[in-house]
Amino acid sequence: MSEFLKENRERILEGYKKIKEQFPGVFEETDKQIEKQEPETALALKYLYMTMPCSDIGNYSFKVFLDYAENSVRLWKEAEGVRSLPEDIFLNYVLYHRVNEEEIAPCRELFHNEIRSFMEENEKLSLMDGCSRKDFAIEVNYWCAQEATYHCTDDRTLSALTVYRRGNGRCGEESVFTVNAMRSVGIPARQVYAPKWSHCDDNHAWVEIWNDGKWYFLGACEPLPILNKGWFTNASSRAMMVHSRWFDPASSDEETIGKDGMVTMLNELSRYAEVTEFTVEVCDKDGEPVQGAEISFQVLNYAELSPVAEGVTDKAGKCRFTTGLGSLAVQVSCGEFCECVFADTREQKEIKVTLGENSRQENIWKEIDMIAPVDTPINTDMPTPEQTAEGNIRLEKASAKRIAKTENRVNPECEKFLQNVSESDCEESTLRAELLETLTEKDRTDCVAEVLEEHLAYAAPYEENMEHSVFVKYVLNPRVDDEVLMKYRAAVEAEFSEEEKAGFREDPAAIWTAVDKKIISLPDKERASVITTPSGCLKMGVGSTLSKKILFVAIARTLGIPARLNPEDRSMEYRKDGRFVPVLPEAEKSCSLVLKSGDGTVWKYFQNWTMARLENGKYVSLRLGGLTWQDDLLNAELEPGEYRIITSNRLPNGNMFAYVYYFSMAAGEKKEISLVLRQADLEDMLENIELPEFELRKDEAGTEKVKASELTAEGKHILMFLEESREPTEHILNEMMEQPEAFRKICSGIIFVVQSESALQDPTMKKALAMFPEIQVYYDCFADHIELLGRRMYVDHEKLPLIIVTSGKMNGIFATSGYNVGTGDMLLRLM
Repeated sequence: MSEFLKENRERILEGYKKIKEQFPGVFEETDKQIEKQEPETALALKYLYMTMPCSDIGNYSFKVFLDYAENSVRLWKEAEGVRSLPEDIFLNYVLYHRVNEEEIAPCRELFHNEIRSFMEENEKLSLMDGCSRKDFAIEVNYWCAQEATYHCTDDRTLSALTVYRRGNGRCGEESVFTVNAMRSVGIPARQVYAPKWSHCDDNHAWVEIWNDGKWYFLGACEPLPILNKGWFTNASSRAMMVHSRWFDPASSDEETIGKDGMVTMLNELSRYAEVTEFTVEVCDKDGEPVQGAEISFQVLNYAELSPVAEGVTDKAGKCRFTTGLGSLAVQVSCGEFCECVFADTREQKEIKVTLGENSRQENIWKEIDMIAPVDTPINTDMPTPEQTAEGNIRLEKASAKRIAKTENRVNPECEKFLQNVSESDCEESTLRAELLETLTEKDRTDCVAEVLEEHLAYAAPYEENMEHSVFVKYVLNPRVDDEVLMKYRAAVEAEFSEEEKAGFREDPAAIWTAVDKKIISLPDKERASVITTPSGCLKMGVGSTLSKKILFVAIARTLGIPARLNPEDRSMEYRKDGRFVPVLPEAEKSCSLVLKSGDGTVWKYFQNWTMARLENGKYVSLRLGGLTWQDDLLNAELEPGEYRIITSNRLPNGNMFAYVYYFSMAAGEKKEISLVLRQADLEDMLENIELPEFELRKDEAGTEKVKASELTAEGKHILMFLEESREPTEHILNEMMEQPEAFRKICSGIIFVVQSESALQDPTMKKALAMFPEIQVYYDCFADHIELLGRRMYVDHEKLPLIIVTSGKMNGIFATSGYNVGTGDMLLRLM
């Protein structure tokens, strides 16, 4: 048998030695535990510790990482296919514990054993011992599908173990779970991400597996009978960036598109879309190249400019990267300069930016067009009809098992916490229930009673010192931001002397002075989005800026001082004289901004408008979704500074028409701004998308069927998948009946699709069909076609009605879903 990690052994030992020397107190006990392990396991552990973010060292115990090390060594010893992997692939994509920014929990041995049982049950155990991972990965994904499915939740990323236990997660969590499942059985795997789509307001994560020198992709917990296929195949062809993460300090041989602290971002787009190389050249006013300028390549998504890649100019003042064929915002930051220019990579392969000549013009609404790449998939493999039929049967079985597993599931830790009190103590029972209510829905699925007990015990003595609602929300509440919920109050109490704690209560701002002195930031050993818990910060003496802010709030709450991070900008605040005041003087919101709606637009934050503040050379979006409009006015209290407002109109074809508005606020200044939204002409809104073939039933029983290609063969048609008696469907039917003459002219081209004949007895449906007798009616179960067509036309398939306008055979030019005012008028314009 070959020597374990022979090529990297010396690098690992040297790297571990350095991290151990950097944090001697932290590693004293850890090092003893490592030396007790078998040599291979010890070496695997040392690799994990030398490459992991400081937050992981501070947040998690040795036993957590032992699970990952022991699993990978076992795989290496037992499977020739794992031993034959290149060491960099084994280290980063089999052994490594972290996928993205998720909570870490021991799961690998559990997943390995469960998958082995699954393979045995399905008579495919032989796949586990082979060197070809393609068929094996497909099988593992079917196991994932029976354990978890999609569910929209908040931004905190669950551990793979929690996703397995609760049976669902958002796409980022599904892919974290699936990657861990793959790695647990020796299949090299990683998560890939479209950080922001260009054609719609969202993002998506999926999984790639490595086999014989090539990467193949699959939808996490969404198995298909073949690889390189998923609902997002076409969507990914419209992306400006698809990336993965590399945690190892050794360089990767793939294209680097930026760093997120100690993590390197790698460019994977060329496997999914047509690409081009794009270059930015930066020079000063004398025409000399500027080295070291920070370049942020951004797309417009959720009405904000979001980075998809970052770089730094070289000696020639240039920065290059591979991207899609569409629009980019290019932000250049260098010293006092922060400039943003726009480019269309379909026509431009390079742009030149002269510092100081692209200064923003304030108080002017500037038009920008953001063009999404067109739908040009390069992965065109399709399963055979037989494979699809078999896959559908397997998916039904997986779904049934998952539902049986998760039905009526509750986190036993919640009940344990609620019941740990005497029956006569009603006040404490109420307090326990109130503590749970402060937590999010997601928190209640994975919180631990022991952790909640500590927060309750240390907070309870301060209950009588303030208004009860303030106590519950800002002292008792263990959650500050998106950090992992852990104990920290005992650690805080032990960290400071009684004299220091008395001084903090007298002057809460002094807590930040102590935190800033005790806790340093090591960006090259951290990742900004992975939060070090308060206890982890105190243990390591290291934390990101956000981690330090969370620690401030944690210390304050431990000492009975109501505190929070401001919900709009995450600035630190504590309660004084009945209101929250900023810890830092520069965070004082002394400016008043009044926004006016003006033109009757319904303004929705992170949908058609955002506001960002310039901070350290980058615009950071404020979180103003909690503010409410009254009488077409919105009031916002702001810090002095430079700001940017973006308003955007997302068109059905994926493009965006937007306005950008820059302004400044001086201390004490009051200002009024009227928001405006760009409108679009009809020709700007349409798309040409080839629809997949599908069949509809001519009667409910399905004795006779018709192909969609036959229905749409000539001219224009409107396909309406309707959900009777529901308000959105009622809305479009009523819009049609309000303009009977206009719709009678086009009703021969309208096709209603319903699930059953009983739908036709709905009063509104019955009235509409009587008014427009030429409308054709067909039937469908809505199980598959709705999702397939909705995703293909880039609208929300979960919202009915789904309406698609076609022009020619299977050519979609417009789609909408759910409740949208003016849909009837739009359909008349299109027809």
